[in-house]
Amino acid sequence: MVSKNIILFICFALLTASSATAATLDVGQGQPYTTIQSAIDAAKTGDTILVNEGTYNENPRIKTNGISIMGKNREKTIIEGRKTSSGIRIDEVNNVVISEFTIKNSGGGGQEDAGVAIYKGNGNTVSNLIITGNSVGISIYQGSNNNIVSGNIIESNSGYGINLYASNDNKIFNNNIKNNKIGIYAYTSKTNSIYSNNLIDNKDQAYDSTGLNSWDFDKMGNYWSDYKGSEEYVITLGGKNAKDNFPQARAFSVKSEPIPTAQKDAGKSTPGFTVVVSIISLIALGIFKRIE
Repeated sequence: MVSKNIILFICFALLTASSATAATLDVGQGQPYTTIQSAIDAAKTGDTILVNEGTYNENPRIKTNGISIMGKNREKTIIEGRKTSSGIRIDEVNNVVISEFTIKNSGGGGQEDAGVAIYKGNGNTVSNLIITGNSVGISIYQGSNNNIVSGNIIESNSGYGINLYASNDNKIFNNNIKNNKIGIYAYTSKTNSIYSNNLIDNKDQAYDSTGLNSWDFDKMGNYWSDYKGSEEYVITLGGKNAKDNFPQARAFSVKSEPIPTAQKDAGKSTPGFTVVVSIISLIALGIFKRIE
């Protein structure tokens, strides 16, 4: 027969777990963490890392699922890549949010190196960044699927603005992609949705090796600074003649994206889990009565 003590212990453990909240880890001078990497290393799934204004000479690597890394001011919260590796790397993890930074001067020569590199990661969000002076702006690499890239200024990178390599079903919209060698480079990638972006004065605007990506969505295409026609915009690089069927006559006003973070959900228990705990508690009460 199950003892009262064991039942009480189980109920207490479940109730404690249900009331656990996400933490906010503050980074900066005089804060508990002085580097972004040290906060990342301490973070658990659901936590938010809040980075104060300043220049951070580091190359953070994220290896924890479901954390948010937020700068306080994207013009004044700067990750300086020092020409070493990626500015910030999402490394084989999912559901990470990165927002409100300037990321510059990264790129150590690795194929996936970029201002922001997503390597074998799914469901991540990269938004509201200024990415400039890197070897590549954003790299979505090697089976990185269902990620969102939006609200970014990606300009004056020596290689690609955005590199899609063997990655599918990503959404790239509401970005300003300017003065890069190639604006968007899609290699062995398919079913990506690319729309409502400004591609301005890149040496080559785009490359598509499969022709299986969507360069417009719901009759909304992209703005191409070299487009002078009145019909579709044809992407000839890559050999598949990919098309934007609805190229726009005017540049978009790129807006900051509202980004959900773990911080906003702090203090809330999971409703489904609370219901489960309640049911278990009722069962436990029934067992108590039988024991008595």
